[in-house]
Amino acid sequence: MFKFFRRVRQALLSESKFSKYLLYAIGEIALVMIGILLALQVNNWNEERLKKNREQVYLNLLLRDLNTDIEFYKSNIEFYDLVLESGIKVLDFSDGINDLKYTNWELLVDAFHASQIWPIIIESATYEELKSAGELSLLNNSVLRDRLGYYYGGGTSRYQSTIGINPPYRKMARMQIPFSILDYMWDECHETVGDIQVLHKCDPVITEEKAGEILNKLTNNEELMGELGFFMSAIRGGFEPLREQFKLSELIVSEINKSLEKDN
Repeated sequence: MFKFFRRVRQALLSESKFSKYLLYAIGEIALVMIGILLALQVNNWNEERLKKNREQVYLNLLLRDLNTDIEFYKSNIEFYDLVLESGIKVLDFSDGINDLKYTNWELLVDAFHASQIWPIIIESATYEELKSAGELSLLNNSVLRDRLGYYYGGGTSRYQSTIGINPPYRKMARMQIPFSILDYMWDECHETVGDIQVLHKCDPVITEEKAGEILNKLTNNEELMGELGFFMSAIRGGFEPLREQFKLSELIVSEINKSLEKDN
């Protein structure tokens, strides 16, 4: 091809057809420019395709992380519902209220359950990788970017300052329950299934009289009951940010699915 153009150019020069040679030269330059522009365009297309592929990889990873979080939130909300219910029963008993006639053993188990915590640890590896690599801009959906920023930032900090605290009641109450009974409760009244905590009712291992002695020791301790009240209040206050995080995770999953469907 290049030999052909060279022969044409030489022929025009030898025949002193300068005007035709000039037109030919302009045409040749134009062809070269078009070739360069096409090459640049192809390169841009390739870069955009690679970016889109990377975006889809990240979107699928984020989707996996968030679906894991959603299942965790469901279990976590159920867990803290039971912790709150247990704590309120003990506080009511401390205030002289036991209309439902719970046994001393049941209330002692409630005092144990009220000391349980299950901190949320969200799956943030993909988002942190996007941030550290400076590739958040790969996500073309601006609504998605904004929601992710709040979900992994302000949303979790609100949870940590309320329901996510490690309350003094946890240590104080367990120090008042004899180790043999505490050990039995861990085996029979509490279960860990994978990453999920489950609180159970369990058969008594001591007499009602002995359970009453320990229960009265706990509920007559004003400082301990004050700490229990504070923790129950924190759980109540923390349910809002916990449920907000849950709803937000579902909204983000919806935005990711929209982005993935749009690209397919």
